[in-house]
Formats: sequence, C-alpha cells, structure tokens
Amino acid sequence: MDRSGLDEMQRFKRNQIGNQCFLLLLYLLLIDAGLSGFGWRWLAYPANIMVLVTICSGIYVVRLLAANAYVGPARGEDKTVGRTILTSATAVAIALAVLFVLKNTRLVPRTGINDAAAPILLITAAVAITVALTVGILNRLQNKRGD
Repeated sequence: MDRSGLDEMQRFKRNQIGNQCFLLLLYLLLIDAGLSGFGWRWLAYPANIMVLVTICSGIYVVRLLAANAYVGPARGEDKTVGRTILTSATAVAIALAVLFVLKNTRLVPRTGINDAAAPILLITAAVAITVALTVGILNRLQNKRGD
C-alpha cells in the first residue's frame, strides 16, 4: 500500500522531477570534473560537490512544491506543522552534536576545505531553504484561494 498519500499523477510528476534533477546533478559533476581537469577550480574538493548537491536538491524541492507533488492531501487529524518543527529541531540538535564531537577529535584533518568554502556552503543552503519556504508558502496560499 502506498503510504505517501500521493495520487498517480503526483507520483509520476515526483519521479519525473527526481530523474531530471539526478541527470542535472550528474552533468554538473561531469562539467566540474572536466573543468578541474583543465586546471580551473572554483572551490576546493569537498565544497564544490556539496554546493552542486545543495543546488540540485534545492531545485528538486522547489519543483516538487511548485508541481504540488511533495505531499498528498492532508488528513484532518495530522499535526504537520508541529511535527515538522519537532523534526527540524531534532535534526539541528543532532547536527550540532556531531559537529561538536568531530571538532574535539582528531578525525577531521585541519587542512582541507579552504576558507571561502564554509561561507559559500552556508549561503547556498540558506538561499535554498529560503526559496523552498517561499514556494511552499505561496503554494499554500494559492491552495487556500482555490487557484
């Protein structure tokens, strides 16, 4: 039984968008590898991959929200806002704990990502989250008006 609550058209759209975003990520990674083979580096190794993955996943979420294929119709007894806030807070707490543990151990080498990579990753993630939230809010407003 399908527990996602999506109808057949929404599942088709979700799969189509997912396939397109996967191919976009693949091509961006190939372009990045080709450019670095010619000696042109725009970011150090782990940061360039993370930026590309963040951009593609942001595009995926925004397109899913715009296509109304992210979640199915809500049931009356679901408390989705509270559950979303609780899940987000738990994820942030776990991420902070992992960062704290890794910072205090010698598992992470001190050399690696250059100084510009951390702000770029932070800005990229913040922009992706802001765009996804904006599209989600606009989509919810349109659904309330019946558009």
